[in-house]
Amino acid sequence: MSPEAPPRFEPSSEKVDVLLVDDRPEDLIAMTTILEGPLYTIVTARSGSEALKRLLEQDFAVILVDVLMPTMDGFELAGMIKKRERSRDTPLIFLTAAGSDVGRIYQGYALGAVDYLPKPVDPDVVRAKVAIFAELFRRAKRLEQQAKALREAERRERDLQITELKLAAERRFTNLAEAIPQIVWTTNPQGALQYANRRFVEYTGMDLEAAQGEGWLAAVHPDDAVQCFTCWREAVAKGVLYEGEFRLRRMSDGAYRWHISRAVPERNAEGQIVAWLGTHTDFEDLKQAIRARDEFLSIASHELRTPLTALKLRLQALLYAKGLEEKLEKKLESAARQTQRLERLIDNLLDISRITTGHLELEPEELELAEVAHEVVERLRDEATSVGSQVQFEATSRAGGCWDRLRIEQVVTNLLTNAMKYGEGKPVVVRVSEDERAVEISVRDRGMGIADVDLERIFHQFERATNRRTAGGLGMGLYITRQIVEAHQGQIEVESKVGEGSVFRVRLPK
Repeated sequence: MSPEAPPRFEPSSEKVDVLLVDDRPEDLIAMTTILEGPLYTIVTARSGSEALKRLLEQDFAVILVDVLMPTMDGFELAGMIKKRERSRDTPLIFLTAAGSDVGRIYQGYALGAVDYLPKPVDPDVVRAKVAIFAELFRRAKRLEQQAKALREAERRERDLQITELKLAAERRFTNLAEAIPQIVWTTNPQGALQYANRRFVEYTGMDLEAAQGEGWLAAVHPDDAVQCFTCWREAVAKGVLYEGEFRLRRMSDGAYRWHISRAVPERNAEGQIVAWLGTHTDFEDLKQAIRARDEFLSIASHELRTPLTALKLRLQALLYAKGLEEKLEKKLESAARQTQRLERLIDNLLDISRITTGHLELEPEELELAEVAHEVVERLRDEATSVGSQVQFEATSRAGGCWDRLRIEQVVTNLLTNAMKYGEGKPVVVRVSEDERAVEISVRDRGMGIADVDLERIFHQFERATNRRTAGGLGMGLYITRQIVEAHQGQIEVESKVGEGSVFRVRLPK
């Protein structure tokens, strides 16, 4: 009775690679003859090491391995194949001499073999089994290609959606830029103008083509153009916020009007600058109002000083007179302190005027910061006592340097009076120290403290650490202090915690 013929399998026409591993050349020729044709590319190897080299070079639909090979037998080769990520799922068919013991057959299956064929092989059976695994390989490849195509299609669709979203965002930006009254503009990463809204064209009379690149500078006042461009290039080079003021020509009447310009870098997910977004805002009217205010403050301050100086002299003369009643003397001392307070307010108004007009001048001389600070502490000790506060002075060195004496006295005075004002009657410590690079003076109080959100605000004009009316003052002391310190190329900082007090530190370079 003839053996039952294996079922016929109709493979695809796509050619796949098959690896034959056998140390006997005649067996390789026989197997190649059985499988040769348009469906397979036959690759042969005469040892396990040669087979491993072939597996490093390409993928195979199925591997037929002779079990009995010298040096590295089929089982050892199978173990090596299954350890590799790339080849571990490749089907293995073992070939062995007829009559092999069952234990070796089980060993082959344990190593991942999908079948076991005895030699001499039945050509039809070999073709049928190889055809099955070859077709499975083809289908897996097609599925992989389809999945890859699907991923690529999804990627293209996502890219298209992202592009549409970007275009929509750009349209919204453009519509918004055209709708607002300010001048809006954008540049490339290198700072060359690419876009300006209609307001720019209407205001300057320049068309966009002429303004692109650095053409927009033609609309800037000649006296401002160099500084404007230098500051802009510096901001672009550093990748930081740009802020500047310059005059821009208005086409309607040819007048140059002051504008505030601001620009921020736009960055991608990797932090690289892809563009700059900026605005020009006309503040000529506001600048004129500020100039008028500063002129008024300057005139009013000078006019107030004349009668105040006379009043101060009269009070001092009365205080030095002999035979004053104790009650009258206390009233005169109180009046003198209020006069000094009013004098400081007037001086602050004058300083605000000097700072805003750029006329804050320094007269540096060789000083010892410890001596200057100690004099201020002693001068204000009575005032501190009147508010129930004790002032402690400490100095670890004399802290010499070259500064404007009157301005440094003003800094210490402002910080100390501020500590007395907000120290709630608790002790205040003034300390002078130095290191290799700078000298430092710190003023510490144990009073109400300052909230984190207010630590920067208190250094602005007309700002105070608290909104309580009992605090008094115009809120200019810390602003003036910072301007004086920075004019000396120094730094001022504050550390504070609500309910625990504050410490102001001023560092001045040697």
